[in-house]
Amino acid sequence: MQSRENIQELNDHLQAFPKAEDIFTKDQQWLKNHFLPLMSIDLAEINPDWAGQKVYMLCPFEANIGYMGGNTTEYHNEYTAPNWVTFKLTDDNKFEFLGNEGFFERTKYHNWDFDSKEEKELQEMVESYEQSKKNIIKYGTLVDTNYPEYQGKPNRVNYLNNLGGDIWSGNWQGSIDDGEYPKAFDMQLEYERQPSPDWIKISYQGNPFYFIADTASYDWCKGHIDGIIMLYEPVSRIVLFTFDYS
Repeated sequence: MQSRENIQELNDHLQAFPKAEDIFTKDQQWLKNHFLPLMSIDLAEINPDWAGQKVYMLCPFEANIGYMGGNTTEYHNEYTAPNWVTFKLTDDNKFEFLGNEGFFERTKYHNWDFDSKEEKELQEMVESYEQSKKNIIKYGTLVDTNYPEYQGKPNRVNYLNNLGGDIWSGNWQGSIDDGEYPKAFDMQLEYERQPSPDWIKISYQGNPFYFIADTASYDWCKGHIDGIIMLYEPVSRIVLFTFDYS
């Protein structure tokens, strides 16, 4: 397993701004209304044994205005919980959402006001995301969404803050303490083993999840997520996301 920090360069395994229609399964293209695609990651970049398995860093709309799924608990299942979403990586490297569409507030199942202040904020997020696409063409790198230049040079930011390595601790783990996590998974915080790097234990049917990457939403667009955290369990090919706020 390989790990790196402060990823500011792309390569054959790390690509920015994949197309949403290439990410989600054919019958779940509606997910394009709920996530902005940030990066595709060929897992060979972390583990050569995982070569050819491609996952996607996603920025969720609703997690930028509050805990995603916090107001939709009646639509949760064993793979979803407030601040947690789960996908299965198909054999052709598509994301299949394992929850219900009603998990998202911006759907027909809820009375979302598409003229609301919150919706306006989300649309501004999309606009800044599109500007970041233009900036990467102009500057050849990802730059700060508010101040793309500093002293006449590109004001570079990270594509990813961390790639591979151990699952890092943060405010997100409070949901494990509170038991508010997807019940398909076993999650344990072995506080007595701190500061051992592997004291956070997350598994599915006895198989451990591995940390893949994290990034801040505001490095890509107007957003408020300090850490979009992606985990992967290679036996079931399940991808698990949670979100950290300072």
